[in-house]
Amino acid sequence: MRNNEGIYKVTNAIVYYSNTNQSKRIAQYFADNLHYPIWDIFEIPIHDFDNLVLVFPIHCQSLPDTVKEFLAQAKISNLTLIATYGRMCHGNALYEAQRLYPHNIVAAAYVPTRHSYLQDKEFDGFDALQPIAQKVLAPLPIKIPKSYKNPLSNLFKLKRSQLGIKIKRTEECDGCGLCSQICKHGGITDGVTNKQCIRCLKCVSSCPKGALKFSLSLPMKTYLKKKKQDKLVIYI
Repeated sequence: MRNNEGIYKVTNAIVYYSNTNQSKRIAQYFADNLHYPIWDIFEIPIHDFDNLVLVFPIHCQSLPDTVKEFLAQAKISNLTLIATYGRMCHGNALYEAQRLYPHNIVAAAYVPTRHSYLQDKEFDGFDALQPIAQKVLAPLPIKIPKSYKNPLSNLFKLKRSQLGIKIKRTEECDGCGLCSQICKHGGITDGVTNKQCIRCLKCVSSCPKGALKFSLSLPMKTYLKKKKQDKLVIYI
């Protein structure tokens, strides 16, 4: 339904931003539990909601630009924020989202799941998310506290990712062009990355031929060997 300002409105929805399906798995849990329709953040034509659960990954301990852009356009009566993190430091993404959208946030969580660059375990503690689903149905506003964030985490984020992770097209590539189609950032053309690539690895995980491979620099390997965090943090 379109409102008087020409913005599509929907009563309830789950919206996810997910590149390697970790955030999508969490979003699907809420969609199944709440019986809300589920949308990819790049595909939903609606920006006016009564109840919205927004699920997204943390990038470099920060709120992804894609989520910032979505929140800048959206009108939401009751907002639930679910930030997934790859068992490293989750930083301060939820607090940043609250500053961008200082309205009626009713629940939030940091959910530890598989890191995009590691073959570690996926999140499986879905029962622990039930209090959030219940809070969505009985919305009362909350305040998200500030968390620790490395003061250097915002420094040359894109450049650090590009130097730390290399993506290579192998001879298995048959030129199907799927990688170019699915990259919403315009970061790859026919298997060759460019300066827009954020190293989310969606192209790598989606290639039907497995023709895209990635490698890690020594500093990135060293960083990923740090002690992992496995704490689910819920604000209700």
